[in-house]
Amino acid sequence: MKQSEYLFNIHSLYNIARYAFLKIESNYARTVETSGITLPQLRILWIIKVFPGISLSNVAKIGCWSSPTVSNMIKILIGKKLIYKEETINKKVYRFQLTELGDLFININKQNKGKKIYLFDLIGIFSHKELDFIIEIFTKIIIKEKKEFIFDYIARINEMNLKIDITGYDENTISIIKKTISVYNLLRTFILTIKSNHSEPLKEFNITYAQLRALWIIEAFPGITSSELSEISFWSPSTVHVIVKNLYCKQYIHKEKALIKNAHYLDISKLGEILIIEDYIKNQKTLLIFEELKDISPNDIISLNHLLVKMNNKLGNCKTEEYVKKTFAIIKDRAF
Repeated sequence: MKQSEYLFNIHSLYNIARYAFLKIESNYARTVETSGITLPQLRILWIIKVFPGISLSNVAKIGCWSSPTVSNMIKILIGKKLIYKEETINKKVYRFQLTELGDLFININKQNKGKKIYLFDLIGIFSHKELDFIIEIFTKIIIKEKKEFIFDYIARINEMNLKIDITGYDENTISIIKKTISVYNLLRTFILTIKSNHSEPLKEFNITYAQLRALWIIEAFPGITSSELSEISFWSPSTVHVIVKNLYCKQYIHKEKALIKNAHYLDISKLGEILIIEDYIKNQKTLLIFEELKDISPNDIISLNHLLVKMNNKLGNCKTEEYVKKTFAIIKDRAF
């Protein structure tokens, strides 16, 4: 296999995995928010339910968050009386427990077919063999990322049936559901680990991971409106507004008022083009993903990509393949 083809397959794997995860995550978040808490807050409730008495640092590790992010969410959950903290001998360390109300919120947010969460759309599109294959490959990747602790969390989530109400399903469907939940959690860990690894070296370019993502989307779809950017990226319009404002101030994009109210046509500037290629050459090619996939055969990567494309198509991510092809064409033209 040629190097360009191999790099394309890795580029595809990362991006189609990311967009499948983002589509499920954004849909899941909207569903949970109707209960009065956010999906990250619910995820903390799950973690504490699975590991009673867990410390803040371990919540952050399992959730793939920074400690300050977890600290802020913990304060909110304590304020809502969903969790409480136990003092330990070390006064600086706290252990967290669920309250009865916190337990109730977990039960309220158990998903079923009636809630139309996208995870249910994936049930039935893969065979047991295909799901086992996806899990096997991502398990190898997670082990190389030294995130083995996530396997215990996933197993316990499934054993305790915290996410899905399995009432009325036959044993075969329940097994499919649990494997689908495993795939979702492995995807999440994979994507957020790469994001974390990539965010640190981006400081040299004075740009955030989100801003870099926006630049690639704008480069792939010249003249895209800010509202279209919101749809493709799964960011809220207010988040897109802030990202676009920052990119424009840094002279990485041009923008022109669109006919649509409160929207702009966006194009990448020469400075922005230079930045994304410099980042690819200096940072992206040295990310852990290239090391993690060394022991996985090229044919297995191709097979995994076919399954992830199938997942994206089912989820309605119609622009993902186009995005992957366009961005890699830019990389191949300017970085090789």
